[in-house]
Amino acid sequence: MAAQDSSGAGEASTPRPPAPAGVAAPSPDAQEDAAGPSPARTRPGRPPAEGSRAGSRSPGPTLRESVIRLLSCPDADTLLATAIDVALAGITPDAGAVFIADEDGWLRLAGHQGMRTGLAERFPVVAPDSTLPLAVAVRERRPVYGTAEQLMARYPDLGGMLNMAMDYVALPLLVDDRCLGGLVVRLPRSSRLSPEDDQLLTMVADVFAHRLEHLLALERSEPPAGVAAADSAAGRLSRRTRLELAMSSGDIGAFEWDIDTDTVVWDERTVKLFGIGSEDFDSRISTFQKAIHPDDRATVARAMEESLETGEYHVVCRAVWPDGSHHWLEAKGTVERMADHGPRTMIGVVWDITEQREHAARREARREFVLSATSAFAAALTTEDVLDAMKGTVLPELGAHAIAIHLEHEGRLLLAGAAGYPEETVERLRLFGVEDGGPMATALRGGEPLFFRTRAEYLHRFPHPAVRPGREHGAWVILPLTSADGTVGTCLISYEKPRAFGSDDQIIIAAVGGLLAQSLARARLSDVYRHRMTELQELMMPRALGRLPGFEIAARYLPAAQGMQVGGDWFDMMPRQDGGASFVIGDVQGHSAQAAGVMGQLRTALRAHSSDGYRAEHLMARGNQTLWGLDTERFATCCIVDVTPPAGRLQIVRAGHPSPLQSDPDGTVRELDVPGALPLGYASDDGYPVFHGQLRPGEALLLYTDGLVDRPDRPYDEAVAAVSTAFGRWVRDARTADGSADLEDLADLLVSEAFTHPGYDDVAILLIRHSPLP
Repeated sequence: MAAQDSSGAGEASTPRPPAPAGVAAPSPDAQEDAAGPSPARTRPGRPPAEGSRAGSRSPGPTLRESVIRLLSCPDADTLLATAIDVALAGITPDAGAVFIADEDGWLRLAGHQGMRTGLAERFPVVAPDSTLPLAVAVRERRPVYGTAEQLMARYPDLGGMLNMAMDYVALPLLVDDRCLGGLVVRLPRSSRLSPEDDQLLTMVADVFAHRLEHLLALERSEPPAGVAAADSAAGRLSRRTRLELAMSSGDIGAFEWDIDTDTVVWDERTVKLFGIGSEDFDSRISTFQKAIHPDDRATVARAMEESLETGEYHVVCRAVWPDGSHHWLEAKGTVERMADHGPRTMIGVVWDITEQREHAARREARREFVLSATSAFAAALTTEDVLDAMKGTVLPELGAHAIAIHLEHEGRLLLAGAAGYPEETVERLRLFGVEDGGPMATALRGGEPLFFRTRAEYLHRFPHPAVRPGREHGAWVILPLTSADGTVGTCLISYEKPRAFGSDDQIIIAAVGGLLAQSLARARLSDVYRHRMTELQELMMPRALGRLPGFEIAARYLPAAQGMQVGGDWFDMMPRQDGGASFVIGDVQGHSAQAAGVMGQLRTALRAHSSDGYRAEHLMARGNQTLWGLDTERFATCCIVDVTPPAGRLQIVRAGHPSPLQSDPDGTVRELDVPGALPLGYASDDGYPVFHGQLRPGEALLLYTDGLVDRPDRPYDEAVAAVSTAFGRWVRDARTADGSADLEDLADLLVSEAFTHPGYDDVAILLIRHSPLP
C-alpha cells in the first residue's frame, strides 16, 4: 500500500487500533525499481542520480542504538513510530503504516504514523492477491518501490490527499520463514537512498518483525482474570478456528460498518458474494449501495436506519454483479454502542440465498400451475373441453407445442383429439394406438411416462416406420393415463426442439398426467350420460313441424353446454280442425333430466288438449292444471299463438314468457303488448287474457325463450334490441330477394354466437312468416 497526503511531512495522526479483518481494496499495478532485486535478500538498491544526496545524510543514531530503541518498544503503535523515526533519520522524516497478515492472508491495517486519517482509511485491508506494492512485497518476500504517479493513475479520487513529490517502499516483515505482514514507508523523492540507507531499511524491517511478533504473542497470551494463559489462548484460537471453518464451509461472509466514518470493511467471502473484485471495493458505503439492486436500495437503507434504533439489522436484497446477474443475499448484524449509548459499529454476516429463493419460486410456480390446471380441468365437461384445457393452459406452461390424446375403447387406443400437428401427422397418429409394440401401448404397460430428449432417442426405442414421429418436433413425452376405474388412455406431448427433462419437469408432467387422467375419466362418463340425455330430449321434441298453407315456419333448439346440456325449453306446432294451428313455446325451470322430463309431460298434455279443440286461453289453462297436478315444485313459462289462415288472425296468451316480436313488411319490428299472467304451476286456477292481432302477408312473428336475450355480457333491453335489429334487417332484405329468402337462414342467424352466449342457457325459437302475395 502506498499512501501519501498533500503535505510534505504529512499531518501526524493518532495511531489507529487494529482494523477488522477482510475487505477487498483496489490497488495500482506494482512497478519495481529498474535496478531489480539485490542479491542479498532481494532488496533493491537505488542508483544515485545526478544531484543525489547519497553519502550526505545527517548524523543519526548508530545501528546499535536503533536496534535497542526498536526492541524496547512496549506496543505496536510505539514500534511503528520508532521504526519510521529510525529508518528516516537523516533523510526527511515523513510517514508510514504497518499491516498485519490475517489468518486468511489478507493484510489488515494495524497502525499508521504521519498520514491523514482519511488516506489511511482508504485502504483498511489489502487483498493477498492485490497488485499493490505492499501485497507484492509480502507475496514475494522482498522490498518493492513505487511512486505517487502510479497510485494516482489507479485511484484518481486520491488526488486531494497525495503529494506527487513523494515515493514509497513496501517491506515484508519476515521472521524466519514466516511473513507477519508488511511495512510501508514514505520517502521524499529528492532523497536517493544509498546502500547504507537500504541496509538500514532492511535492518529496521527485520527488527520490527521480530519485535512485532513478540508483542503479538504477548497480546494473544494475555489471559482474562482467573484463567490460565495457555488455556485461554488455546481456547480462543480453537474457537476462532472453528468459527472460520464454519463460515468458510457455509460460504458466509463477515462485514463491519463504521457508523461514524461511513466506511465498510468486508472479508474476502463478502467481496465475492457481492460480485466485486478484491481490488475494486474501496470500503465506501456508497460503493456497497451501488452494488444493491435499485429496487432494493430503499429497503436496505430503511433496515440500516432502523438498526440504529433497535440494535439489530436484518435484510434480504439482491446484489447486481458486473455481468448483470442478480444474486439474493441475506444479512444479519448487531450494532455496538459507545459509552454514551450512541451507535458506533455494526458487525454482521451475509450469505447467498439465491438457490433457496429460486427453489421457492419454482415450488410456488409449480403450485400455481397445478392449481391453474386443476381449475381448468374441473371446468371441462367433455373430452373436447379437456383437450382445450390442455392446449390453453397446460401446453404453454410446459413449453410444449402439440398434444394428442388416445382413449381406450374395447381394448384399443383410439385418437380422441390432437392439436398442433399438421394433417398428415394427425392421420399417422391414428395408427400409433393400434400398434401393439408402439409407444402408446408401451407406456401403458410400463405405467410410467416415457421421456425422449431427441429424435434419435425416440427412433432408437421405436424404429418402426408406422410409429415414426413427424419432423416438425424434436422431443416427446408419452403419459400413460389411468384412474381408479382403470385405463383411460395416453397423452402424447411434443416439443418443437430437443430438450432435457429435469426433475422439476418430470414432477410437473407426472402431476399433469394424474389430473388429465381423472378429468378424461370424468368427461367420458359425462359424455355418455349427456348423449343419453340428449337422445331423451330429442325424443321429447317434435321431429318435424307441420305445414300451414300460406305460411313459412322455422324453429331451432340450442342446448346449453353447461350442466347436463338438457333443459326445459321446447317448441311445438299443433294443427286445429278449422285449418289453423296453435304454436307453443315454453321453458320449464332448471337444466336437468327432471326439467326435461317435466317438459316432456307438459308438451304431451298440451298436444292432447289441443286435439280436443281447446284454443289458446283454454289450452294454457289446461297446461297450468297439468303442471300443478304433477306436484314437481317446478314452474314453466309459456306462450301460445293461434294462427287462423288465410287472413292470419292471431290469438296470443302469455304465462310469464317473453312477448313475441312482430315485423312489418318494411322491416319495422315491435314487441307485442301481450298481457301476461303468472307462470304455469303457480296457481291451479289462474286465468290468461287473450291478445288479438293479425299477421299480414310479408309480416313475420318471432317467439323465443329467455336464453336468446338473457346474457351475462349484455343488458336485457340491449339484447332484445339487437335481436330486433337483425330480425328487421332480414325482413327488409327478403322483400328484394325475389322469393329466394329462406326463413331457415334467419333461424340459423338468431341462434348463432352473434346473438346467443354459448353454454349459458338453452335457447328455443319459433318463426312464423305470412308469405307475401305474388
